[in-house]
Amino acid sequence: MKQRKEIHDLIAASLRDELSGEELDVLREWMAENEHHRRLVEDLRDEKMLRDDVRLFASFDTGKCWERLAAEMGQREVKKRSLLRKWIAYAAAAVVLLVAGAIWYLQPKEEGVKIAEVAPVTINPGETQAVLVLEDGNVLPLKGMKDTTILIGERERLTIDESGNLKYQLTGNSQMPSFHTLRVPRGGEYKIVLDDGTEVWMNSASELRYPAHFTGDMRKVELVGEAYFHVAHDREHPFVVVTRGVDVRVLGTSFNVSAYPDESAVTTTLVEGSVELDAEELGQAVRLSPGEQGVWENRRMDVRQVNTKLYTSWIKDRFSFESEGLETVLRRLARWYNVDFRIENPEMKEKFFSGTIPKYEDVSKVLKVMEMTTNISFEVKDSVVRIQ
Repeated sequence: MKQRKEIHDLIAASLRDELSGEELDVLREWMAENEHHRRLVEDLRDEKMLRDDVRLFASFDTGKCWERLAAEMGQREVKKRSLLRKWIAYAAAAVVLLVAGAIWYLQPKEEGVKIAEVAPVTINPGETQAVLVLEDGNVLPLKGMKDTTILIGERERLTIDESGNLKYQLTGNSQMPSFHTLRVPRGGEYKIVLDDGTEVWMNSASELRYPAHFTGDMRKVELVGEAYFHVAHDREHPFVVVTRGVDVRVLGTSFNVSAYPDESAVTTTLVEGSVELDAEELGQAVRLSPGEQGVWENRRMDVRQVNTKLYTSWIKDRFSFESEGLETVLRRLARWYNVDFRIENPEMKEKFFSGTIPKYEDVSKVLKVMEMTTNISFEVKDSVVRIQ
């Protein structure tokens, strides 16, 4: 049998229509060896599959993929040949990795090489959904509601636009705000525009309590989970986010707050503007500048410089990680895909992951890429993913 590196070079060349007659004969001979080989090449020639997988694979560290594949195939060195320079660099690398990875998964198992088979279980990504709990206890499911206007009493009007975003509009005067709670379940996300024009993107498994309209000297909301805020500027009425032991005070700015109950820390990441972080144990508030993150953990506030895109990319249809612990990565995926991850090999808890994961891909594709870029194996059964 031909060396796998040579075969996936031939397949990649065939996708670019660059095979010589002799090379085409070699590829046809390999395809005739068994049904898996034939199906692989036919699937890769499917334009839609290729386009979708290129977009997914291009998000990852292709160098690390090459190293992983070389080790698994028992080769000493894998060279990035000229084909990687003929396409747009990341797209070309993605195609070759797609070919090599597919061959690796379809080949029969060899002694000493453990190949995990991800079961063909479809676990769809999250979607726009939430429930609105009114002050009187009535619950309004918002999933699937678009281009709708809802009147609550005589004072409050809620509009849901064609994208499913909820917006508050005051229709009368009142000094007594009614409080609402927006709950976003696992497997959901939601955007809300508060009465003052502040935009809030809410992540999965999160809850926001807020007044239907703001009165008094302060605009105060309460958060459990994660949300990204773009606060409407109002110097006379500071905006305050109350969360687990920390108050985030702003005038007008953009920032992300993560305060999940199953996380040990509360993190506030400032994108633009200025915020002050306050807690009883601090004594005095800590001010953040753009590009800084405040981490409240064990009754201590640490401030550090960060790449804010790593902490805000979730509002732009992707998750980004940089040397992130596997348990943290899996918690984020579990909330979004509404699945449970079980780490059966304790050594896996020491693993770290870097990469960008498109939010709206089926979980099986995401896990396949993570397997190719790490030495982690996943097994999917029903709504449980086991890590081996």
